[in-house]
Amino acid sequence: MRHFLFLLLIFTITSISPPHLLSPNFIGIETDQDFTPEELVRDIFIKGKCQNVSNIEPIGNDLSLGHFYGGLNVIGFSEGIIISSGDVALAKGPNESAEASVRFNDASGDPDLELYATNVVLDAGGIEFDFVPLQDTVTFKYVFASEEYCEFVNSIFNDVFGFFVSGPGINGDFANGAINVATLPNSTDYVEINTVNHLSNPDSYIKNELQIDANKCNIPFNPQYLDLIEYDGFTIPLTATFAVIPCETYHIRLVVADVGDDKLDSAVFLETKSFDIGEQVTVQAEVVDSPEPIAFENCRDGQFVFDRKGLNFDEPLTVNFTIHPESTAENGIDFISIPNSITIPAGEKTAILPIEIIADGIMEDVETLRLDLNLPCECVTQDSSILYISDVETLDVYFEEISVCEGQEFTISPEILGGAAPYEFLWETGDTTSFLIASVSEARHYEVTITDACGGIGLGVAGIDLQSEPIATISGEVGYCEGESAFLEVQFGGNPPWSFTYSIDGIGQFEINNIFENPYSFSVNQTGLYELKSFQDQFCEGQSEGMGIVYSGGVEVNFTIKPPTCFDTFDGEIEFEIINGKEPLGFQWNQSVNNIFQPTNLQAGLYKVSIIDADGCEIIEEIDLTPIDPNCQNIEFYVPNIFSPNDDGINDYFQIFFNEETPVVNIKSLFIFNRWGGTVYEKLNFLPKENERLWNGKVENEKSDTGVYVWQILVELEGGGTKVLAGDVALIR
Repeated sequence: MRHFLFLLLIFTITSISPPHLLSPNFIGIETDQDFTPEELVRDIFIKGKCQNVSNIEPIGNDLSLGHFYGGLNVIGFSEGIIISSGDVALAKGPNESAEASVRFNDASGDPDLELYATNVVLDAGGIEFDFVPLQDTVTFKYVFASEEYCEFVNSIFNDVFGFFVSGPGINGDFANGAINVATLPNSTDYVEINTVNHLSNPDSYIKNELQIDANKCNIPFNPQYLDLIEYDGFTIPLTATFAVIPCETYHIRLVVADVGDDKLDSAVFLETKSFDIGEQVTVQAEVVDSPEPIAFENCRDGQFVFDRKGLNFDEPLTVNFTIHPESTAENGIDFISIPNSITIPAGEKTAILPIEIIADGIMEDVETLRLDLNLPCECVTQDSSILYISDVETLDVYFEEISVCEGQEFTISPEILGGAAPYEFLWETGDTTSFLIASVSEARHYEVTITDACGGIGLGVAGIDLQSEPIATISGEVGYCEGESAFLEVQFGGNPPWSFTYSIDGIGQFEINNIFENPYSFSVNQTGLYELKSFQDQFCEGQSEGMGIVYSGGVEVNFTIKPPTCFDTFDGEIEFEIINGKEPLGFQWNQSVNNIFQPTNLQAGLYKVSIIDADGCEIIEEIDLTPIDPNCQNIEFYVPNIFSPNDDGINDYFQIFFNEETPVVNIKSLFIFNRWGGTVYEKLNFLPKENERLWNGKVENEKSDTGVYVWQILVELEGGGTKVLAGDVALIR
C-alpha cells in the first residue's frame, strides 16, 4: 500500500500548476520573466489539455515579453502574457510619469505593422507560434494599453499592435496572406490609439492620464488606477475571434511596436487560458464516494467519465479511446473487458464507462489503467486519465507519542495505513470526527475504532503523557545596518515544532511557526523593544520571558576639507567628525593616505573612504578635492607671432604648440579677430594636437590683408577648470 501512496504523490506533484497560477488576485499589475516563451504559450496562454502548438519564438528584445498577474481589479482579468514595445516591468504602477518608456534602439521594424503604421516602426516585440485547432473558431481575450494616451491621439505617434493569423482558408493583406484579428467589435477597424480613445469609441476606453495630460487633452481628471498600472490609458477587455478549418495548421504573430519614435511605450495584455483552439472531450477516472481514483478488488469498482466541451449537444457523439500500452492492469483479466469507444447520447453532456474489477485473490502491487482519447486531430498533449486498482490491505492505525500540559486542550489524530478511503471513526468518547480535541489532568489513553469503505476495521490507542509547561526566552541587544537585518535569539523548552508571536514596543502580533531549531535566531529590521506575546510547543501553550533590544546601527559623519592649492601640490586635508557609530571604527581608503583617520598632504582628486562600525555597518563617502583655484595650472605653450600663408610650405598656417605634459584636455574655442574686432576664423572643441594646421590666412576663400590679428583661446583643464589664453600674430605675405 505504501507503494501506491508513493505513485499517487508523484502523479499529484506533476499536475501542479506554475506558482503564479496559484497566486491570489493582487490589486495592481505585477510582472516577471520567470517563464520561457514556450512556457508562456503552453502553461499560461493555451486553454485546455490539447496543446496543439509548436515553433514558439519570441519577437524583438527579451525584455518585451513576460508574465503579468494582479490585474483583475485593473484590466479585468487576473494574469496572462504581456508584450510591450519596451520593458514589461514598466507596466507596474504607480503611474508617476506622463512619458514612461524604455528604448531598445531597434529600427528593424515589422513586416506586418509597417503596412498600416502612420510612421516608422520601432522597438517591435511579441511572440509567434503555429497551432492546430480542433474546432472551426478560435478566440482569445486581450487589453491594449499605452503611454501615448491621451495627448498623442490622432497624431503620427500612433503606436500599433496586431494579431496576424495565416493559414488555410485565410487570404489577407499581410505577410503570407495573414489577416489582423485585433479589430473593434462588429467592425473591420483595427484596435489602435487612434481608434480607441477619449474621442473615438470612448465606451471601450479607460482613462488613466496624469493631471498634466488631462489638461493637454482638455478632459476631466478622474483616473481610477494611477496606483495600480503605469499606462496612461487602456481598452476594456476585448475578444479576438476568427474562423479556421479544424485539424489544419495555422500561424499567429502577436506583436506591438512604437511608431514615429521609440518613446512612450505601449503594451498588450493577453488573458491566461483564453487562447481557445477547442477541446472536444475530456476524460476523468473516478471512484464513487471517494476523492481518489482508486478501485479495490472485492470492494469498489471504478469508472471513466467522458465530458464534451462547447459542442452541439443535439447530436450523439462517439468518442474513441485506447488503453495506454504502459497500463499494468490487463483488459479482461484485472477488469471486465471494455470496448474502445463510447457514445455520449444526444442531449447529454457526459457518458460513464464502468470499470468492474475482477478479484483474483492474489496480492499484487498497485495496477494502473490509463485511457487515452483518440481525437479527430492528433493532440500534442493527449488527454488521458488513470484509474488505480489495488488489493485491500489490512487496516492499521497508529498514533505518535503525545506529551501535553495539564488542563490545556490538545488534538489527537491517527495515522492510517492500508484499508480503503473514506474512513469512519468512532472514539471511546462517542465522537465520530477524524480527530479528537480533549484536555486531561493526568496521563491516560484514548481508543478509536476505524472502519474503511470495504468494511475493514482497525483499532488504535493514543497514549497521553503529561509534561511541564514549556518556557521560551528571548534575549539580545543588537544594532542593525540600513538595508540589512540583525538577529535576536529565542531559547525554547518543550518539544518541537515551536511557534511564537512577538510585539515591537508593545505593538503588533508578528508570528513565526514550524520551528525545529533551538535556539532560534530570527531577523529584525526595526528598532524597539521586542517581547514574546505567546508561545507553544508541539502540544502545549507555554510561558514567555525576557526581551530583546534592537537599535539602529550605522555610521554618520561630517567632514571638513582643506582643498589643495593647485593640482600638482600636496597640501590638501580631510578632517572627520563622527556623529554616530559604535566604536571601534574602521577606515579603508581607495588610495594611500598618511593617516587613515585625519589624512593630510593630499593632492587634488577623488577620495573614497569606507567606514565600518563595531556592528559591521558600513558607509562609503566620496570626497572630491578640487584646488582652490581651478585655473592654477601652469600651461606651457608656444604660438609663433608671425606666419606667412603664401603656399611655400613654410609657416603657412597659424598654429599652437603645447608642451607634452600639458594639463589642457580640450580646446573649447579658438577665435581670431581683425583690427576692427571682426571674426576671421573660429574653431570649437578640438584636442591640442601636435603641429595641427589651423588658420590658413583666408576668409571665405579670399586672402586676408597683411597686418596684426588678435587670437583668443578657451581651454579646458584636467579637473574640470577652464582658462583663457590670448595674444596676437602678424600675417605677412
